[in-house]
Amino acid sequence: MMMFGACIFMFSVAGKADVHAASTVNQAKTINVNKMYKGSLANKKEILYKVILTEPGNVTLSIKRNAKTSFEGHIQNSKGYIYTFVYTKRQDDTSGFDEVQVGLPKGTYYVRINNSGGQGSKADYQFSTKYTKSQYYEKESNDKVATANAINLNATYKGVISHSDDRDYFRFVVPQNGNVTLNMKQKRDTIWRGSIQDRSNKKLAELNSNENGSLTTYMKKGTYYFVMENYDDSVDVPYEFTISDRTSSLKASQINVTNNTGKADSVKVSSLKKGDVVTVYDVKSKGNVIAKTTAKGTSVSFKVSQLGKKTGKVYVTVMKSPLRESDRVAQTFKGETSPSVKTSQVKVTNHKGKADTVVISSLAKGDVVKIYKAKSKGSMLVKGTAKGKKLTLSIKQLGKKSGKVYVTVTKSGQQESGRVAVSYKKEK
Repeated sequence: MMMFGACIFMFSVAGKADVHAASTVNQAKTINVNKMYKGSLANKKEILYKVILTEPGNVTLSIKRNAKTSFEGHIQNSKGYIYTFVYTKRQDDTSGFDEVQVGLPKGTYYVRINNSGGQGSKADYQFSTKYTKSQYYEKESNDKVATANAINLNATYKGVISHSDDRDYFRFVVPQNGNVTLNMKQKRDTIWRGSIQDRSNKKLAELNSNENGSLTTYMKKGTYYFVMENYDDSVDVPYEFTISDRTSSLKASQINVTNNTGKADSVKVSSLKKGDVVTVYDVKSKGNVIAKTTAKGTSVSFKVSQLGKKTGKVYVTVMKSPLRESDRVAQTFKGETSPSVKTSQVKVTNHKGKADTVVISSLAKGDVVKIYKAKSKGSMLVKGTAKGKKLTLSIKQLGKKSGKVYVTVTKSGQQESGRVAVSYKKEK
């Protein structure tokens, strides 16, 4: 995004910073990102601010419009190198802002605001430098092979073409011989051109975003470059791209896991295409394959003898030939239903003149016991967690007459059991 000679007061010779630019950076006022600032300029004057980025990310320079004048704003380094610039529209509606984005590495930068033309003796300006920390945004300047941003496969990156001749270079490594897919964001009435090339600028693949959103090409192990450039109306429009040697991962919403009690468990994966290979693993990396199959339609279902009695996770991948297997996506499943208590485990005493008690025995430490007053729905009377094999719960008043309470137990990592009715006698 290199801009030489973009502003007369900045460059007298292309590639050489003007003395004025270098001398004024020491006087620049330091400002914070994501904060609005206001000021006033005399006609044809300018002001410089310093911005420090502690991490790389995306910076948006936003300047409010003024009905009496136009402002020029740009982001530069201490030597006067301009990364991007913006001009405000001069119009009666001054509620809007004009803005431009640029990706930058961590460092110190300067925002210069200039009154580029107007009627009044003073021009009131208002601006902000909005910042989003990100390792996945282009870092200017990256206009040639030598300054290409290093990127990872299978991650989405963003950037901006700042002018019609701008080219953004990215460097990536293909770890083994195989197919690689380039995906580019598509936007109506905007066309980016993306190409994959080697170090000698030989093009291996090229994609215009209006024609298709992706292309797949075979590549040998090695280092390559992706170049993004303007084709039609893409200047200052943020782009997105991904270079992958893997199939795109499933979404968790595509995976449904049922952990049954007393019968085989099931895993269903939907929104597939015929030929997709789906694999279910027991852990996030390495581990064992629980099940694997090739889709004959838009979904696949697996029967698994036992996922486990407690709440857990499975990890699912998909492979769309000729790409490699996707990353594993976790999906949580609920634990099995806890076994119900036996009536012989529960003793209910309906006291007269003091609180009633429910004693539950033959428990395990951590079991959660709940006492309800109805077979279904209804309110819970009391609950408690066992610290040993026995738990005693106190209820202020069950009633003077005989009746029933309904008891459940929830074991660690499992779901609540069904309610079991336990009778109690009337007060004595």
